[in-house]
Amino acid sequence: MSTTFRGLPAALILVALTSGFSRHVLAQGPTVALRTTGTIMRPGDCLRLEALALDDMPGPLSAEVTYRYAVPVVVRDKDGNESTATKPVVLRRPAGPTMEGLNRLQLHLLDDTFCFGQGAVPGRYDVEVALRSGPSGTVAASLRTCVAFDDTNAFAAPAGPACDFLVRGLKRAESEDLLTLDADLPPGGVYRGALLRGSSVEAVLDEGVFATGPHELTVLIPGLAQQPGGAVDLVVVERFSHASSTFVRLSLPAIR
Repeated sequence: MSTTFRGLPAALILVALTSGFSRHVLAQGPTVALRTTGTIMRPGDCLRLEALALDDMPGPLSAEVTYRYAVPVVVRDKDGNESTATKPVVLRRPAGPTMEGLNRLQLHLLDDTFCFGQGAVPGRYDVEVALRSGPSGTVAASLRTCVAFDDTNAFAAPAGPACDFLVRGLKRAESEDLLTLDADLPPGGVYRGALLRGSSVEAVLDEGVFATGPHELTVLIPGLAQQPGGAVDLVVVERFSHASSTFVRLSLPAIR
């Protein structure tokens, strides 16, 4: 991809280049992101979870998927007074079949059986993936993502705190090369990204994905105007926590 950022403020260019330099200096080991069907789930949605290899990941590997969320419960004290607390729920899927490894830009389906039915509790749902290596089952990588379930007809308030890392949507398009996303971000994050159209990886963004505030993620996509039209998915992964977030159906013509 081109490294020319037309019309961008000099300060943003400096931040982008510094971010890229820091990433190359600090990054160690392969990166595998988690792609989902979005970050905000609605009643009836099912969460499709895929591993996206941004680097080669040697095998053999097996993946164990765990879902964690909280439900409200009524607690009565010894005097009969009632209060509401939260109870953690943990669902583990059986380990998937052994993979020979993950090649760079490979997508691998991990699970698509977790669905949000009527009556599901609003709030955050954490997903953890343990990639286990070899016969011993040693954890080679621990991946995670978080989605929020929103039901406008629900009476219950969201259980627990919001997601630590969640890309909510497009905030503004500064130019054809520069997007600003509304997001909840961990402090000091170092990011990589990828653009996907269906099951095809259009581009890997090794540089130019950086926070410009605690709720603002800026993405430099050089040459975006030359890309074919249509919607793409943007997957962003934080390099050190291995946390990912997916912004789906980003319409390229809409941001020109």
